[in-house]
Amino acid sequence: MKIRVPLGIITAVMMILAVMVLPVSAAGVAPQCNADPADPVDVTTTVNIATGGGSIPVVLSSWVADTTSSLEDGDPTHAISGSQFLPPVSYLGKKDIEFFAVVWDDEDNGNVNVVSWDVYHPLNAWGNGSFKYQVMGTQITDQAEAIALFQDAMDAGLLTVAGEFDANVILTEYLEKGTAAVWVGTADLDYHQPAGDYRVLANAIDFNNNWAEPLESTFLYVPVAAFEIDFDTVNYGNVNINTHKWVAGNTIFNPGDNRPTLRNIGNTALQVTINQDDMGLGESLSGWNVQWDARMGNDNANTMVYEPFETVTLPNALPLCNTEELDFSIQVFKGTTGTKTGTMTLGAVISPIPV
Repeated sequence: MKIRVPLGIITAVMMILAVMVLPVSAAGVAPQCNADPADPVDVTTTVNIATGGGSIPVVLSSWVADTTSSLEDGDPTHAISGSQFLPPVSYLGKKDIEFFAVVWDDEDNGNVNVVSWDVYHPLNAWGNGSFKYQVMGTQITDQAEAIALFQDAMDAGLLTVAGEFDANVILTEYLEKGTAAVWVGTADLDYHQPAGDYRVLANAIDFNNNWAEPLESTFLYVPVAAFEIDFDTVNYGNVNINTHKWVAGNTIFNPGDNRPTLRNIGNTALQVTINQDDMGLGESLSGWNVQWDARMGNDNANTMVYEPFETVTLPNALPLCNTEELDFSIQVFKGTTGTKTGTMTLGAVISPIPV
């Protein structure tokens, strides 16, 4: 005779944001009289941007900073040279950053017309090295402000300097004498932009359409694995001894719907880690009196079985800016009737699985 023993099983969940700081087609023109008026017609356009001679502008130095007091929240003590920024680690959050360049033109600094920065994604597991955007600059006309900004960046070790120049020389012979100027442009990075080294090309053009040699630098968007969940409890309800019971999640992020969901709010792909106490069920000579299953998504191939106090990592990765369900199951082998409670700890690790 089968003995049915109802148990009320509830496990409380503590979320951990795991952080690891370890990136014209020349088609012929159809005669209008023969063309269907509804069809588009290609027309070739041409223009020639003239060059007017004169000296070529020079990008003496460039750097990138965030808006925090340390200029780089990923390395606030400036232990490593260059700029390093943390992602906002919040859904739909943005990271504000500022691009700077010191530009000199022999005809006089006022001869510089355009300063801009071309920014490229990282080339790694999460980024393909593609062009991201062009940031347009404006000149800082207050000389004292420009000097102070340069000095702060120099002290913090953020500067990239053109090969034949020296930071102190740029400060004393160009900025302090007013023969060069600091330009600035602002942009942001979305929370889900891939972690890694972003390539930056600082460009300058004078009024004679002379282009400077671009000055290349990089900044690091520090890899951070982080997620957000819409639940703080997994309630397995009534279960019977030696009966396997699942609680399914969904992909709708809706706190309070009792359907576990998580979303990636970091800047890397991530894998979920799980650790669970024994919920007071203990163990016998044959082993623990309870075990669980968990999976991200509904593919059984990604299910992991685990026992009390064992940390497991779910095998599949959650890509950047994605939301997925979490499914949990429980199987009690032995236990007294009544409600049992415990704590499940969810964490995350950076996943090298490409997005």
